[in-house]
Amino acid sequence: MSENTVRKYIRQLEEQELLFTEPTEIMTRAGQKRNRNLHHTLRPTQEVVNAYYDRQLARLEITVMRQKAAAAQADM
Repeated sequence: MSENTVRKYIRQLEEQELLFTEPTEIMTRAGQKRNRNLHHTLRPTQEVVNAYYDRQLARLEITVMRQKAAAAQADM
């Protein structure tokens, strides 16, 4: 895979909050701070599943509220 493709997929995983990326640093012998590789951490599976269910539940609640509002308007 090309670097750009990998970057794109990593960005998508970060946007979906499935992956966290942290920059790392090292100290040289001369005492200077230098940037190092990025450290990628996968979010725990159970957290991902719970967040998904929470989003689905919120969408369902909004849909039910809209249906109730539409029914109330139709009754008027």
